[in-house]
Amino acid sequence: MDILRGLFLIFVFWALGETTSQLARLPIPGAVIGMLALWVALQLKWVSYASVQTTAKGFLGIMGVFFVPPSLGILLHAERMLQYGWKLALLVVFTSALSGLTTVLVFKLLNR
Repeated sequence: MDILRGLFLIFVFWALGETTSQLARLPIPGAVIGMLALWVALQLKWVSYASVQTTAKGFLGIMGVFFVPPSLGILLHAERMLQYGWKLALLVVFTSALSGLTTVLVFKLLNR
């Protein structure tokens, strides 16, 4: 029953985010808005962590499945990877560093 409750809550917040994004015509994906809304609800204790924990861990357990299509796309376009691969690698390194720096700054800001 915990899995169904968690799935329901996650889908409610996802739908809330999608609706908000569409109605307000925001450039932010609805899934991101829904995730932020769920985070706020968890922080304010409107939703208990235990109610979504089992479902969230289940999603994290199968997350690798979502990386298979991009991996196959890379294999199918090997000639393009040889041509543009160094640019993509540089972009991945740069954006990963930028993402890590942003995460650290937000963490420091929120832990004041």
